Formats: sequence, C-alpha cells, structure tokens
Amino acid sequence: MGLYDALMEEPVGPIDDAPLGEEEKEALRQDLVDVQILKDVLGAQDVKGTVFFCPDCDEDHYLTWDLLAGNLQELLDAGESPVHEPAFDPNPDEYVTWDYARGFLDGYEVFEREETDEVAGKVRRELQTKGLHADQVKAFMIKVGLEAPPPPAPSGS
Repeated sequence: MGLYDALMEEPVGPIDDAPLGEEEKEALRQDLVDVQILKDVLGAQDVKGTVFFCPDCDEDHYLTWDLLAGNLQELLDAGESPVHEPAFDPNPDEYVTWDYARGFLDGYEVFEREETDEVAGKVRRELQTKGLHADQVKAFMIKVGLEAPPPPAPSGS
C-alpha cells in the first residue's frame, strides 16, 4: 500500500501537523514513479485514472493520472494534500481502484522481469552457439544490461 492510499483511508480525526518523515517522502516519490508507469500502461488501455473513496465527504473521488501525480507532488512539497472536489461527471468505467492499479503494477513488474530473464537466456544461448566463449558472453550481457556485473573483489585479502 502506498502512502497516498494510506492517507486516503485514514479515519477522520485530528490532523497531524508533523512534517513528513524521510520514509514517508520516499514512499511518495515511489508512488509518483508508480503513477507515471500506470499512466503509460493503463492509459494506453483508455483507463483515465483511479478512484478513491473519501471518508470526509462520503463519496468516491475520480482522479486522472495527472491530477493524482499533482496531488502526490503537492503532498511531497507542502506536506498536505490539496483541497479536493469531485470530478465533473466522470465515467466510472474509465477509472480503476488504487488497489487494482497497484495489483496490476505488481503483476506487470513481475511479468517484465520474467520476460527480461527469458530474453537474456535466449541471447546467452544464441551467443554461445555462435562460438563466443563464456567470458565474452558474460561481458556482452553485462554491457547491454541483461546481467548484473560481478561484485567487486574483497579488498585487503
């Protein structure tokens, strides 16, 4: 659960005026990255944004990806979310819940890693069948970012 999601679900009560801590700021920065990825991936499928239930006004709020990113940025910069108003006549079919979006993103990232691992294996095998030595294949894979470089040798041994 991202920080924005947690803040949207907090019960109504006294407002904590304490500034955001570093962990909260880092969570917001990650949420901003996530919103951009979601905008790119889900936006291409005509999903305009996400919907949150607002306990303050007891109704759903439909936020486009850009509006959500702006709210997150303001929360990061000012320590508080801007005043919110319901969107004008949104089509609920064009929005997903934040939980759905986060679950989609988690699955997308796992699929992306698995796909990259599969491609790396195919490239490695192809290079080996072309006669490259294991050390040449490894150097090439590192160079193109399909394999992590070896850890540095321990010093002082």
